[in-house]
Amino acid sequence: MKYTELEIGLKLEIKLAENDDLIINEPFVSEFEGIENKEILVIAAPIYKGHLYPVKIGAQITITFVTDNNLYEFLAKVIARENKHNVAMLKIQPQGQIEKVQRREFFRFDTSIPVKFRIIDNINSKSTQDYIETVTRDLSGGGLCMRLKEPIEIDSYIECELFLSCKVTFIGKVVRLTKYDTMQGQYKYEIGVYYEMMDQITREKVISYIFQEQRRLLKKG
Repeated sequence: MKYTELEIGLKLEIKLAENDDLIINEPFVSEFEGIENKEILVIAAPIYKGHLYPVKIGAQITITFVTDNNLYEFLAKVIARENKHNVAMLKIQPQGQIEKVQRREFFRFDTSIPVKFRIIDNINSKSTQDYIETVTRDLSGGGLCMRLKEPIEIDSYIECELFLSCKVTFIGKVVRLTKYDTMQGQYKYEIGVYYEMMDQITREKVISYIFQEQRRLLKKG
């Protein structure tokens, strides 16, 4: 894939190799804003916990994005900062080609969103059971964490309806089960759910929602 093929508005995740003496292990959310001279990319400055994150000039970063249901990443160097239409931007210079990759650690956004689920036998089966209503603890482009009153076994498949600005549906696989030391409101457990079956359009809606919520929190201060 070529850099000139990147579309404005494409949702990105940024991981800093190093910032001062602090290693940042979790990725930030961003957005592709354009390209200059076929070699300089312009992206939205990353947001962390509702605030702009101060990325140094010269910082080495890894950019990850999903398009056409494939995962890609590339390395880049931050060469400038600017403000465009009151939006903080970074100018970055790619350090190599865009590579297709298999693994993914998505940015996780702490948020409580209504979600319904019901257990199914496998990814191709249908269920007539009633949905169980609960809420998320966090959300990412690769999966979510939801709170439960009763446990669900790891490796179980669940059919889910997630209520963002619109309803999105997917088949998830339970990859983690945690029991709280103390009750969290009415909830005693949480599960980590991987999106086992989710089309590209739906995934983009999830990532876009996260980006928009980060922007909203930033403006709110």
